[in-house]
Amino acid sequence: MFERKYSTDGKIAVFTLVLMSVQLLFIEGWAVSTLKVMYMAATPLLLLWRSPYPSKALFLGLLFWVVTVGVSVLQFGMPRMSTFYYTLLFLSMFSLYYNLVYVNRAFTLDGFIQVVKFVIYGYAVCLVLQQACLLVGLRYMPFVNLMGQDFLALFRLNSLAIEPSHAARILTVYFYALLKLTEYKYRRILGLKELYAEYKWPIIAFLYTMLSMGSGTAFVGLGILSLYFMRKQYAFFIFIAGFLFYMIVPYIDYEPLNRAISVFNVAMTGDTELVKETDNSAASRVNIILDTFKYLDLSDSDTWLGKGIDSWGEEHAVVSGIQDYGLISYILKLVLFFACCFTGFLTLDVLIFILLLSMNVGNVAYGWAILMVFSTIRYFKYNSRYIESSDSESEESE
Repeated sequence: MFERKYSTDGKIAVFTLVLMSVQLLFIEGWAVSTLKVMYMAATPLLLLWRSPYPSKALFLGLLFWVVTVGVSVLQFGMPRMSTFYYTLLFLSMFSLYYNLVYVNRAFTLDGFIQVVKFVIYGYAVCLVLQQACLLVGLRYMPFVNLMGQDFLALFRLNSLAIEPSHAARILTVYFYALLKLTEYKYRRILGLKELYAEYKWPIIAFLYTMLSMGSGTAFVGLGILSLYFMRKQYAFFIFIAGFLFYMIVPYIDYEPLNRAISVFNVAMTGDTELVKETDNSAASRVNIILDTFKYLDLSDSDTWLGKGIDSWGEEHAVVSGIQDYGLISYILKLVLFFACCFTGFLTLDVLIFILLLSMNVGNVAYGWAILMVFSTIRYFKYNSRYIESSDSESEESE
């Protein structure tokens, strides 16, 4: 599956990314993972050992953290520091991964494509095993991430994540990475037939998992990915197919798909209460976007300095990073993301960040895994001349 030989840096980078991309419930539990915390606590030592280089990820991450803590202390006195220490662990882990990729050149393009396919296959195989267990009446099988979850049904499963929506987000980003890396590899966008010929089984595994995991978020992800193929030669056919699909959805008896379309329809009205009535789970994500643009008051000092940890949700559901820590902190976080992760401003990775991550990544492992995938895509975009070699100059050293 993988290249025959990865360097030590490559092995550490793969382990870091995969560890953050999955949640093995029988080992890690449902919330804060002790395994992940222990590994992240070791990343400063790994950084000093493998890549003691002051990269922009390290600098911008520390700047964001220091300013966020400083503003919180000035605003509210001594805050709950455990939250900030947890954030610092994620920043340290991300800096390690960034340095391994950008400075140490841990991946070749083909090597990272193998990692992407491995994760896609892993989610697909786990889902199929979970479905097989349910078919024979087993609802508790720890080794395939079945832990008696309340939402369990044949087409409502979490695979290697905590819940189906998390799996949908992860797979959307990994498949997006597959598309972009292939584009960089061939220096052009492949047609649908060419893509299928190149990645038949990863495509089948991805589509089966997304369509059968039972998550409305998966259909949002598929919708975003479809925009990648919006080229002039496909525009008419995509428009017709999209219109026909939208028209026949009400006649398809598949609850996650119907829920996604219903939320889309009411979200277009801008009525957050109606979104809650339609789908309370989706409302927690959709209303964040709507409320942030509707109720963000730039004349209020609390908007810039924050209202304190755990204040999110007290009033309107604006982006949690703004509500808790203020717009100054949030802007610095965006600077970090745009400098180290996103490939541009009007790109699909930014759209994924807005629609699937509600414009923020907090202390959540799979969110940082998504950022690491984005950062790797960015690396190969700016180093596309050297995609066949790991001995090239990196963006960080240019």
